[in-house]
Amino acid sequence: MCNALGIINFEDNSVDVTGLADYRPIPSLTFMGRYRLIDFVLSNMTNSGISNIQVYVKNKPRSVYEHLGTGRHYNINSKHGKLRIMHGEEPIQSPIYNTDINAFKSNIQFIEEANRPYVIIAPSYLVYTIDFNDVLNYHIGSKADVTVITKPTDLAKTSFIGCETLILDKDKHIVSAEANRGKYKNRNISLEAYVMKKELFLELIDLAQKTSSLFWLKDVLRDNIDRYNMNAYIHRGIVYPINSLAEYKRANLELTDYHVSKQLFDQDWPIMTRTSDTPPTHYGKTALVTNSSVANGCKIDGTIINSVIGRGVTVKEGAVVIDSILLPGVTVGSGIHLEQVIVDKNARVTEVRELKGTADKPVYVKRRDRI
Repeated sequence: MCNALGIINFEDNSVDVTGLADYRPIPSLTFMGRYRLIDFVLSNMTNSGISNIQVYVKNKPRSVYEHLGTGRHYNINSKHGKLRIMHGEEPIQSPIYNTDINAFKSNIQFIEEANRPYVIIAPSYLVYTIDFNDVLNYHIGSKADVTVITKPTDLAKTSFIGCETLILDKDKHIVSAEANRGKYKNRNISLEAYVMKKELFLELIDLAQKTSSLFWLKDVLRDNIDRYNMNAYIHRGIVYPINSLAEYKRANLELTDYHVSKQLFDQDWPIMTRTSDTPPTHYGKTALVTNSSVANGCKIDGTIINSVIGRGVTVKEGAVVIDSILLPGVTVGSGIHLEQVIVDKNARVTEVRELKGTADKPVYVKRRDRI
């Protein structure tokens, strides 16, 4: 058992998944046709034995409530644990005040009452798997005030844009932090996942509010690097930042490769989600599917190559879908060609014969649209 309060934090304004985020919060984004983004961090916590978890939602919370429910499908036992969905209680005069610190302050009672000596805080927009027991044990052994989970990457020029980068000394002590602007290839990326004592967390909330009404947790930590002993915990596994539409597409499509997906999905570390009672997918005589992930309940009569297909999708005979993502309930008509396209939930593409984007700029078809 991981003796910590789990807090799933919401993302700041550097995360901009244009189009998809207009209809639902980032934690509710569909991933790999079967999951939601929040499933990964929540499964990491419950697999690690964290039973008391608070989920903070920035806006549009309805889909998060529906998906998480009581937490039973994540093995959260209400007799021994608790899953709470939280958001700011105070009126927001401007979106700039919708920070994690203000949300924590609005729900401070529930943080104070949590009978756990430590807190583990992590967002849902960064997709990876990790055992938080290892991180907590490392934190306790290092005697640090704050431990930050960090990912070394050689993709910093093209990926993790807007994420925080950390400069470390030889003892993995954090010396400085700044936003990644894509200037350098190799960087240590903060996964915005923090371990600390609960008393220090409460102290930081108070300190942030006294410093600036617009401070986020990462701001107050960066502002006090010299005051607190902050160490990095190096995570070597695969990490996907879902902070733009292009990164969302890249992550989904790369994971259609079996060898890549094995780096994220492990039968001994299950990623749990809300189940859907749908029939198996029906593949017609004219169906051709290559290197793709297809969820349940679909009817496939066309060609699908290197794509991710959500539940209940219909791809009719003669249609071709390449390097694309179709969210649940989408219909692609006969003779339609889609390439580098993201089609949102319940949209129908039946009249326009071809849609073609690029890897960096995929075409986005909005939810319930008819084109």
